Amino acid sequence: MPFASFRQPSFALGILKSALKDEFNVKVFDFNVTFSEKIGVDLYDKISTWHIVDLLGDRLFAEMLYGNNIPTFEEYIGQVLIGNLKEHKAPYDKPAVDAHLYDELLKVQSSAGPFLEEITKVVAKERPKIVAFTSMFHQQVASLALARRIKEVLPNTTVVFGGANCKGAMGLEFLAKHPFVDAICLGEGDTSFKKFVGLCLEGLNLGGLSKVDGIVTPMDLKSEGAKFSDHCRHVLEMDMGLVPIPDYDDFANIYRKRRSDSRGKPRLFFEMSRGCYWGQKKRCIFCGQSSETLVFRKKNRGRIVSEVRTLASKYEGFSLCASDESADKEMLEALADALSAFEKKPEIIYLQVRPDIDFGLLEKLSACGLKRLEVGIESLSSRVLSIIGKGVSALQNIAFLKGCREAKIMPVWNFLWGFPGEPVEAYENMAKLVPLLTHLHPPNYAGQFRLDRFSPCFEDPSGYGIKDVSPYPSYSYVYPFDDESVSNLASFFTFEYQVPQNCAEYTHELMENIFFWKEIHPKSSLCFSRYEEGLIIDRRSGEGEWHIKLDPFTLAVCKACSKPVTIEAIALSLSEKGFVEDEDKIKQSIINLIKYGMVLKEGEMLLSLVTEEEVMP
Repeated sequence: MPFASFRQPSFALGILKSALKDEFNVKVFDFNVTFSEKIGVDLYDKISTWHIVDLLGDRLFAEMLYGNNIPTFEEYIGQVLIGNLKEHKAPYDKPAVDAHLYDELLKVQSSAGPFLEEITKVVAKERPKIVAFTSMFHQQVASLALARRIKEVLPNTTVVFGGANCKGAMGLEFLAKHPFVDAICLGEGDTSFKKFVGLCLEGLNLGGLSKVDGIVTPMDLKSEGAKFSDHCRHVLEMDMGLVPIPDYDDFANIYRKRRSDSRGKPRLFFEMSRGCYWGQKKRCIFCGQSSETLVFRKKNRGRIVSEVRTLASKYEGFSLCASDESADKEMLEALADALSAFEKKPEIIYLQVRPDIDFGLLEKLSACGLKRLEVGIESLSSRVLSIIGKGVSALQNIAFLKGCREAKIMPVWNFLWGFPGEPVEAYENMAKLVPLLTHLHPPNYAGQFRLDRFSPCFEDPSGYGIKDVSPYPSYSYVYPFDDESVSNLASFFTFEYQVPQNCAEYTHELMENIFFWKEIHPKSSLCFSRYEEGLIIDRRSGEGEWHIKLDPFTLAVCKACSKPVTIEAIALSLSEKGFVEDEDKIKQSIINLIKYGMVLKEGEMLLSLVTEEEVMP
């Protein structure tokens, strides 16, 4: 359902269809595509990528579900979208709501009803025994609105929900509040949903179906409410080799029949693993993935290679996206092997990694079609990164950004702050650092971290220095329930600090410098000249370019710290190149390189910011 991206099929439904299709008649409806065509793809994109805590996508369908039991759309626009409520005050990346957009949103809301009636008829025509919804982010209300209509015209059809919006207290609460939903899947549905379908079609009633691990019916609410995490653990698929390759045929058929230039290149997901290999050892304090699903499980090399090749061959012309929370070295090498078989490489447009991956893999993956990476950088201060629990240093993060520039890969990353107890001086230091980094890719988003359900900060607020945790006010403009119920339905929360800290004040200079970074980046560079040995070209200031000529020894020092290294490692590298200078001379060269902003020093580690790339002098 809307507002999932219309450019891609549901990964979850693709897996479930593949698991079921040999025994049952299964069809996937991509009604998000239908709705994007009705309202226009540009407006659909604007809504689907809107600041997530505003719940815009859900609110546009809310009156179709709850009628006049919620505040008016005009109140919602003023308080939430425009940001009159302080919790929804426009962040740096939030678009303005002008008269034109306001009118467009009113038209979208008025089209929701006819759209729901139309697609209800489409579903009813199939006479389904079971209708299953996948729901994450702002798909929930549109899905519920359709589910209610299906139940009205097909009262004997079993309606089931699964997905991120159904985890834990959220799923239990919305099941309790929406009697037209017969069951929810609390965790991974690979095994449990298939078993549920089989028993359901054998005629077993909901009382019997409630005994399926991972499936909860209204009859279970009182007895199982406190045990949802056990439910999820019981249905984790530990052998990833048993998970089938997704079936995206229904979505592919839509694109073959209704392809248009304005739609953009379609893409589909594959998976190499589930969970997070770092998170199961040490969770980042803001990570919103539930702890029971952090268990890291991955497919073997052969399976990764065969799956990627199968999907790329079957759905030729589609871009590929990896669903993995964090891809390790073995998985990335397998992915590179899979892609190497294609003369015309399929485009990989999404892959999530940690910044401490092997840099050699970046070049290899770039050559195999990788265009961009999502990476958990979050900060350029080692002290802040330690508070977060990232397990990397600032120099490692910067080295990763440098490696992406050299490999011609776009890193997508966020710059977050506002963590309880973070040192103010760290932000003063980062504000001074940013002008040296404008040749590296800037953050996609910069701002205060979000408090998500399931995160360590949410589960133990007092232990992490926060208090007064409450759902964002937007939830009460979408759901007509009491405060406790709304809190149970919410994914995103506001909070106060136990010890007050003025984030806006101490991050102001840093934010201004990040604005400059984003503005100057397209024409910024810091690189070795290809045409003159020892010449460095510096275009980071936005005011012309500087040429710095290095003597052979200083040039060797600069190149010796292309990755984070100690001075001892630099000395060893120089000796291998025939330089036999003493350590004092090395230190003096480093001092000069630091002076010109070409090398960074953190503790005992040194990193050159100068890139190896083809830039004209």
